[in-house]
Amino acid sequence: MGLRAKCVSEVGPGLADTDSQKGGLELVEGHASDSFLGVVPIGPIKISLLSAEQLTQRLIGHAFGDVTQHVVTANAQFYVLAEERQDYWECIQRADYVCADGVSIVVACKWLGRAKATRIPGVDLVMDLCKSTAGLALRVFFLGGNPGSAERSAAILTERFPGLKVAGISCPPRGFQSDPDMLNDVLSELKKSQPAILFVALGAPFQEFFIQDHIRPMNIPVAIGIGGSLDIIAGEFKRAPRYIQRLGLEWAFRLAQEPRRLARRYIVGNTLFLFYLLRYLLGYEGQTGRAD
Repeated sequence: MGLRAKCVSEVGPGLADTDSQKGGLELVEGHASDSFLGVVPIGPIKISLLSAEQLTQRLIGHAFGDVTQHVVTANAQFYVLAEERQDYWECIQRADYVCADGVSIVVACKWLGRAKATRIPGVDLVMDLCKSTAGLALRVFFLGGNPGSAERSAAILTERFPGLKVAGISCPPRGFQSDPDMLNDVLSELKKSQPAILFVALGAPFQEFFIQDHIRPMNIPVAIGIGGSLDIIAGEFKRAPRYIQRLGLEWAFRLAQEPRRLARRYIVGNTLFLFYLLRYLLGYEGQTGRAD
């Protein structure tokens, strides 16, 4: 198998044939739909090549529907999780849109797929969607984040974007998914509020599993895993200056603020990401196949 992954149009997001071998560099044709979505495979995941504006416009359209569109904002951590966990890989495969949150994913698209992916950080996607929905008959729900982050984020965003309608805010304690009573309370609140767009800030892999297992059956039109975006919007953590973002060092800026919590994720995780990326670049998988 060659290292150049041909970027073709996947017809219908999330409809690709998942029977192909996991981790290949070939893009599988999808099925008939009313529009085309360019994607490029990088190892175990396929990244959307939509621009931030195009993705926002699509999601606003979906928000008026009644079928859940699952959006994954992928970075190096997501890639490593998909490499190492079959259940997470399957979850990502079922998502409708996977955008490049981290610069590492953008670089992987260039190296493996010879394709230019737009970096769409979760925090920017939240901002773009809230700006676009202000004044529309669409309501948003903020779920997760550190205590108080969702409330502060909602207040900041409604002030910045007059007309933004907040369907609800919930910040359950960590591990609430394992407690049937707490989980039922959260799901009941979501069902009652009927948001058009749900921002899920539970971190990977929990937010992706939560959307697939609990939100899809509820048919909330748009559900997006946004990691620590609410904490940043709320001002709990500073976002890297633009020049650091352009250099691809936003992760280092984030690490400096939470070294104890993020050291393993970024240092070990980024090392593993580079290992997997180099393995593909050297043709290891094409020569030996992958042991699942």
